Order: sequence, then C-alpha cells, then structure tokens
Amino acid sequence: MEIKEQYPFQFFDQVFDIYLTDDMQFMVPLRPLCEILGLSIGAQLSRIKRDVIMAEHLHTLRPKIVGKNGAAQVRDTACLAIQRLDYFMGGIDHERVSPERRDEVIKYKKEFADAIYAYFRSKRLPSDVLAELDAALPLKTQAFHQKMDEAAALHGELIAEHDKRISGLDKRVADLEARLVGTDFINSNQASQYIDAVTALGNLLKEQKSKMASPYAVIHNEVKKKFHVGSYQLIPEKEFPAVLEFLAAWWKREAPLGKQLPDIFTGNRRKAPRFSGGDIRRGFSPPSGGGEHRERGWGLEVIGVNARHYIVRCCIM
Repeated sequence: MEIKEQYPFQFFDQVFDIYLTDDMQFMVPLRPLCEILGLSIGAQLSRIKRDVIMAEHLHTLRPKIVGKNGAAQVRDTACLAIQRLDYFMGGIDHERVSPERRDEVIKYKKEFADAIYAYFRSKRLPSDVLAELDAALPLKTQAFHQKMDEAAALHGELIAEHDKRISGLDKRVADLEARLVGTDFINSNQASQYIDAVTALGNLLKEQKSKMASPYAVIHNEVKKKFHVGSYQLIPEKEFPAVLEFLAAWWKREAPLGKQLPDIFTGNRRKAPRFSGGDIRRGFSPPSGGGEHRERGWGLEVIGVNARHYIVRCCIM
C-alpha cells in the first residue's frame, strides 16, 4: 500500500494531513489524532490491535512529514482507515481524554450511539411498533428514521449478495479439493496421446470447416467443459479412456464417409519415447549452443531455438 495523495483533514478544531493510497482508501494517521484528544498513542494502538474490526484496517505508511525545523523526513506512520474512524471514536473512554476535549467526545459518542440505533432499530422492532414510536416524533426525525430503515434494508441486501458469492466460491474450492485429493492424473504418455488426438481431430476440422478460426482451441475448451478440468494435464487417469472416446466420436461425426478412424483414438499406439530432460509436463532441456534438434518417432518433436528458449511440438512423426 503506497501513498498517492495527501489531503488536509479537519478534526474538531484542528487540521492535519490524511493519505489517499493507491487502492483508493483514505488513511488517518493515529499520532495527530491521539495528540488532539490527549490520548496515549501506544495505548490506542494496543486497543486497535485487540479489536478484529479495527485491526484489519490498521496499516503502516511512509509519508513525508515536515519537522519543526522545516525539514521533510520519511517516517513509518501507523494509520487507521477512515471507514473505521467513527467506530474508533465510539469506543474511546472519555475519562482518558484531555479535559478540554471531554465534552466534545461525549457529544460525539451520543451522536454515534443515536446513529447506530437508527440503523439497527428496524432489525430489532416490528414495523407497527416503529410506526407508533415515530408518530410522536418531529417530522424531520421521522424522515431520518425512514431513510435509515431504507439504508439498513439496502445494506442487508448487499451483505446477502456478498455472502452468496462467498458461499459459491467456497463450494467451488471444496469441489476442486475433492477432485484433486487422491486423484492420479494422466501420465506423460497419455498426455502425448491426447495432444496427438487433438491434433488429428483439429486437422480434420480445418479440412471440413475451413471457416473455424482455431479448431485446436475449440477442442481443448470442449474437453475442459465436459470433464470439468482447468487443463488437459488435470484429466484424471481413470477418465482418460472416456476422453479418447469423446474425441473419437467427434472425429467420426466430422469425417467423410469411409474414412478410417486413426489408431491414435483407440489407444493402439506405441508409447512415446522418454527424452532426457523431463516429460511433457515438465518440458525438455534445449540443445546446448542453440540451433535445431529433433527427436523423431511417435510422440514429440523438440525444436531448439537458442540456449535458453525452445519449442515443443507434439505430433505423430
């Protein structure tokens, strides 16, 4: 979190700078706040850290602060997000505040308590009871309570939507963990066979559907959707035959009448050779000194570009 701008901020009858950060939060420095109130900054920091509602909004920034000698220095400064300032003020022990500020703090805390009541009252009392209570109040107070009731209802809807999104994310994570725990994924030979099958089907689609922009990407996406995986490398090994059957059925639908299904879809193929330097998921070491290098056979073609970069092309050679 970095400081983007500094702005003057009036607190009671005093003015000091607060900071707008790069994530668009206003942060209030605690030292001038405590000095105005006559409070110990160490004690207030401890209070904030003990309170989970405030602790998550406590940050250390490094603003330039002008000293009494006029020189600007960068200093670590404990700051509280402005959205927790009123909560902080509402919990202050007025007996610890300097005598000249005590009445102001008590007045502030009463206003804070009234605002909290106005927000939560519709959650505590039935609407008919509230209407009866409001009938005896001034019209402006009734209008204020009505607006607060509406604000509370709207905020409740926002919280419900947020909780629903979080619940959905938790379920997706739990489902993913359940799929991953104890799952054996396809090995390097199966991954090679999958790529070869996709290549064969993609070549056929390019012949039969020339307007299809990227048939290989389309095939990968359809496999990921059908088998609920984020990558072909996360295909469970036990589902690999079903993947080949899916690709083979697709090939048969698109192939011209009488064209024979390639062996790559049936599993009747030799195992891909093992190259030194890793398998299909880990990559291959490039040839030393750059240039071009090919391993031929059923499986992979490795083309070295230079000593640090290389291309792996999977195909039947």
